[in-house]
Amino acid sequence: MRSKTRFASAILVITVICGFSVTSNAELIRLKVSAPKMDCLDVPAHATIQLPERLTNVPVEEISVELIQLGNLFANVSVPGQIVIDEDKKTELWWVLPRVKAHSTSTWIATLKRREKAGKEVFAWKDKKGEYLDLLFDGRKVTRYMYAYDNSSKQRILETYKTFLHVFDAQGQNLLTNGPDGLHPYLTNKILYPHHRGIFIGWNRLEFGGKRYDFWHMGEQGRVQKHQKFLELTAGPVLAKSSSLVHWDDKNGQTIIAEERETTVFRQGDPTVLLLEFRTELKAVGGDVFLDGDPEHAGFQYRPHDDVAKGAKDVKATYLFHKEGIKDRIKTHEDKDLPWVGMSYGLGGRRYSVEHINHPDNPKPVIYSAYRDYGRFGAFFKKEIKAGETLTLRYRIWVVEGEMPERQEMASKYAAFVDGPKVEVIRR
Repeated sequence: MRSKTRFASAILVITVICGFSVTSNAELIRLKVSAPKMDCLDVPAHATIQLPERLTNVPVEEISVELIQLGNLFANVSVPGQIVIDEDKKTELWWVLPRVKAHSTSTWIATLKRREKAGKEVFAWKDKKGEYLDLLFDGRKVTRYMYAYDNSSKQRILETYKTFLHVFDAQGQNLLTNGPDGLHPYLTNKILYPHHRGIFIGWNRLEFGGKRYDFWHMGEQGRVQKHQKFLELTAGPVLAKSSSLVHWDDKNGQTIIAEERETTVFRQGDPTVLLLEFRTELKAVGGDVFLDGDPEHAGFQYRPHDDVAKGAKDVKATYLFHKEGIKDRIKTHEDKDLPWVGMSYGLGGRRYSVEHINHPDNPKPVIYSAYRDYGRFGAFFKKEIKAGETLTLRYRIWVVEGEMPERQEMASKYAAFVDGPKVEVIRR
């Protein structure tokens, strides 16, 4: 039996032979779910729905949703749902499937009504204006989006020249990821190695206008990834989504890439610390852009806390790949287009494991850098973006507390991402 979850609570509901016992002001929606090709746990699912007439003018944050799977009338357990308005203004119903059998189908009933009072186990945003945006669940810190930019001194420029995302531990107290104060993991002269920051993205040899720009190391040459504004902040009992506009500027303030960066965090059960979907749209606004570099200094990356770099051998990072035989060749980058890579490291007397999942729609060939014992790892590719065009990228990051999950479990997280459950609204 699984332990009590942080992101998922079970609520018993009363059932009757012909249906459900619901209050007179509730509305029901029936949903058919077709499972992915592998057994999965805690799988986000959603469907585009039409709200019942009596709820069409109710703010979505005031709509309460509970879902129950039909099939076992003696052990029905409800899970929370959430109504989200997507970028096309369509209404989506989201929830997390606790357990899914491969290739199975199931029927779910969603009960919608106006919320009587705010729930406790929900996501919420807390902004320290101009500095960072915290995501909390039931009051516990989950992530921290660092978006400050301050050019008042060399030190502040170094600390704020790129936006990135921190991850907190299961207690919401300590950071699992690195900030701008990391040391070089191999050099002994205490050189700062500050450009590896949490969950981040960049290319060290970006070409634009006949010149080359380093949007990885950034440095003192004036290149910045500068937060402009938040485009969306959504939070509820199932997920929290943030969208922000980030400008990749040269030293003169010219914007080379306008990035719309979206992160979605899903409610999960133990031992998951974080299930994050990272989606970004990179628009070449000033002319043709070529994303160039190498696997060690470009792409979408995760960097653990600097204590991993400075710690003893037993905290150093280890890696797992989707099949045997890759480990000895990863340094030479012979293996391309890997679906995912797992990494495990020690921190604060505990063990944490991270799966970096690459969506197959991302540009190819993809090369993973995944062998550094201080834990920085991620996916790299080269790609040209024509002037005025946009490149869309998608990844998932799964963080758990504990030893490296089995290869099959990692594979199931990949399957749930790229070939997730299909949901159909069953008309009455």
